Amino acid sequence: MKQFFLTLFALISSLAFAFPQTGTITGQIKDAETGETLPFCSVFVNNTTLSTVTDMEGKYMLSGLEAGPLELGFSFMGYVAETRKLTLNAGGTLTVNLSLKPFAQELSDVEIKASRDKNWERDLRKFQNLFIGIDEAAAKTTILNPWVIDFPVAAEKGGFVAKADQPIEIENVFLGYKITFNLKDFFDSPTNYRIVGAARFEEMKPESEIQKSTWEKNRADVYRKSPMNMFRAMLKGAHEREGFYLYGDKAGGSASMNMRSDIFANELGKSVVPYKADPLVTPTNPPGTYLLNLKGRIEIHYQKGFAQANTYKDAPYPISWLEVTKGQVKVKENGMVLNPEDVVFSGDMDRKRISNLLPLDYNAEKAILLQDLAKTAKNYQEKIYLHTDKPYYYAGDQLFFKGYFAYGNPYLRDELSKVLHVEVISGDRDLVIEKKFPIRDGIVVGDFYLPDTLSGETYFLRAYTNWMRNYGPNQYFMQPLSVLNPYKRIINEESVSAWTNEGVSLQSDKIVFGAREKVTITLKLTDPKGRPAASTLSVGVWDAEQLVSIQRYPEMNQSLNLSGVSETLGLDRFSYPVEKQLRFSGKVSDEKGKGVAADVTAFVNDFQGMIELQSNTEGNFNLDEMEFYGPMRLGFAASDKKGKPLVVKVDAPLKAPVALPTDFIFPRVTTLATPIRVVEIPEEVTEQDTKPAEKAGRKAIYGSPDFIIEGEKLTKTGSSIDLVNSLVGNIPGAQVTLVPGTGRQMIRLRGGAMSGSISMEPVVMLDGVVLVTGGGTSVSDNIRSINPFDIDRVEVVSRMVPMLGDQGRNGVIAIYLKDKLNPNNELSGLGMVEFMIEGYQPPGNFIPVDYENSSPQIEKDDRQTLYWNPYLVTDEKGELIFTFYSNDTTGPVVVEVRGLTVAGEIIQGTFVLNKK
Repeated sequence: MKQFFLTLFALISSLAFAFPQTGTITGQIKDAETGETLPFCSVFVNNTTLSTVTDMEGKYMLSGLEAGPLELGFSFMGYVAETRKLTLNAGGTLTVNLSLKPFAQELSDVEIKASRDKNWERDLRKFQNLFIGIDEAAAKTTILNPWVIDFPVAAEKGGFVAKADQPIEIENVFLGYKITFNLKDFFDSPTNYRIVGAARFEEMKPESEIQKSTWEKNRADVYRKSPMNMFRAMLKGAHEREGFYLYGDKAGGSASMNMRSDIFANELGKSVVPYKADPLVTPTNPPGTYLLNLKGRIEIHYQKGFAQANTYKDAPYPISWLEVTKGQVKVKENGMVLNPEDVVFSGDMDRKRISNLLPLDYNAEKAILLQDLAKTAKNYQEKIYLHTDKPYYYAGDQLFFKGYFAYGNPYLRDELSKVLHVEVISGDRDLVIEKKFPIRDGIVVGDFYLPDTLSGETYFLRAYTNWMRNYGPNQYFMQPLSVLNPYKRIINEESVSAWTNEGVSLQSDKIVFGAREKVTITLKLTDPKGRPAASTLSVGVWDAEQLVSIQRYPEMNQSLNLSGVSETLGLDRFSYPVEKQLRFSGKVSDEKGKGVAADVTAFVNDFQGMIELQSNTEGNFNLDEMEFYGPMRLGFAASDKKGKPLVVKVDAPLKAPVALPTDFIFPRVTTLATPIRVVEIPEEVTEQDTKPAEKAGRKAIYGSPDFIIEGEKLTKTGSSIDLVNSLVGNIPGAQVTLVPGTGRQMIRLRGGAMSGSISMEPVVMLDGVVLVTGGGTSVSDNIRSINPFDIDRVEVVSRMVPMLGDQGRNGVIAIYLKDKLNPNNELSGLGMVEFMIEGYQPPGNFIPVDYENSSPQIEKDDRQTLYWNPYLVTDEKGELIFTFYSNDTTGPVVVEVRGLTVAGEIIQGTFVLNKK
């Protein structure tokens, strides 16, 4: 029997990642000798899949880490690997800076390999058996770089020692992990062995669904018969149900196992008896840790397994023996051992080494449940609820929302949809807006603009996933959406003042507040039992003087109600697949319309990129695993073996049929003579200003421009020193001002509106590509970087451009260069066909006004939404604090709170502040 001392199991606490008890670690890695930063250095939480690499400045960040003790590993080629033990507080941020020492002399792989001899090869085989193991998993586990391992002479007689200055790279095809192992200490002798080190896990990419399911099954099987699962089950008194039967030596029985027979039935009650300890489990400190009282030698029969070599003829399953040096094993709730140096295994569990090692963030409960889960429509159901920043809107408003999902089985969340479709539908069943948003961890955050051309008052906001279409339109989210013009008002009689509050209470630092005052709000969240609730929330604060407090419908609990689906309904008749990424399909055909197998080339955004595809024998091809934002222009080209062009078409996505409910009631409205906000009347423009140039080319993303300035106009003076002033001088209504104290030029097209980034400037595009601003680069900087003599024309859009999201709120200055206008560059001239496809909606941020640090100053503050934050989470006390500034109306303010607890329980509350 050998002492088992594998310190990997004792390095960090359970990684259940219960939201929101998490923290963040940041830092910078440098060379200990030169002080230079080290980019691409690996930083990881020991024995997990949680890792990152440093950036070009040697900086890193690991977020979402469970609070508690953990060990951080640092590894970089040519440097001595390091580890740091630390304790992370919930919601806290730790900074861990480190200087790695380079090896005194680094040999190349070729030099290392050349120095190996037959003795080394013999020692390597022994090391592999001891380090990796000798079971089925070990047979499919390989050390990829064995030449980094040395075998110095052991100081202890009969000992065997190994060392590795560089990380050992291991590929485990049995479990589907690649492991990078920083070996600190390895020792083996007839009485004990030690493996000390830090392991970084990476999930391998399966080559097929069969391989993926095989890995999942193997991981679950390894966990089921592991010591971790046994100890976890013992805490719950469920070890026999999990297959672990414990036996102890009978007092006065055979002192040696060698004197026993090989028939277990003969020994039971004679030399061994069922093991009982009273008490078996004792709680201890810190909370969440326990002591298992295990004294003497314990024989473990895992009756749910199978062993090729049997200890007993009548027991064809794995058998192990356990001895605990001090009679107590200290474990976490998930069964992780905190004192492995006191635990001694022999038998089957002694043979489990690195090949049977699972990362500590492996969710065993989820994996096992998914294997046994019935594939029914009930289990695979998903529903969505959207919380918008205010109850209704005016044409031209930006609509912000957060989407919350409910799942038939929460463990299936990662197996279900990752793409949400959001639409605005008119009362005539026309699709006014169609957007797609990524779903991350069961949450969607997004926004889009309502066109200022909307003239109706009755619209519907619809949200669904492609998978939901299998369940019918009644499973979609559908909300009546009033969109008014500035002269319309909802009548006060539609106002409601009573709401259902669940699990949330609110405290304000001010009972009454005036114009532009700072207000601090404290929210306290509790579960149905009154305990502090860890929750994710969205909060909207809006002006109840400008907006009437109408009834929100449907309510959150109605939208997320999962009832109505039969427990026995299967998935066999479902025809709409789960969307896990953006996907587009097309077809290649000859001139007769017959599908053809061919190589297809897709050119992205006028030759900025290229994608190689291949159609099948029926001519079909797919663009899979795409993730991009906004519109993408694709030019397709395909030809047969003789070089003759083929026809390429991209399939139009099949839209979900529109079925509007008949029981929704829209609030009554009235018309006033005064608009709720200033309606900007465009300046009169001349025919010369608005006449498009003949060479304007294809229609741009922003549509038709309001003005076109020829490049010649910008260079008539012969001076290119101030392109900004020359350009703005040719745009009616535009102006250039200087920001005080900075000398930076700020461009305004007409009045302008403040965007989510608190900018009133237009976006600049160069040959169809948006030039990024921020980080010291302004709109004027982007324009001045262009040579005026290279400009063919400038197209100006002074209106809002919804296709460009928040950045298009204040118009567009689109600059086109001369060398891009050669007619021979047209895709059609190259025998290509062009399509525009839509990606995810570009995100826009809501940045609340801060009068303490406001720049530029706002002359009139008539904001309707005073605050919107979809990213709020509670602390360990179930509390959170936020602030907002009132506007100029000084009327009542409504605070709306929506959210879900970690357990999926609904949080909702509506409160009125500043009542006069």
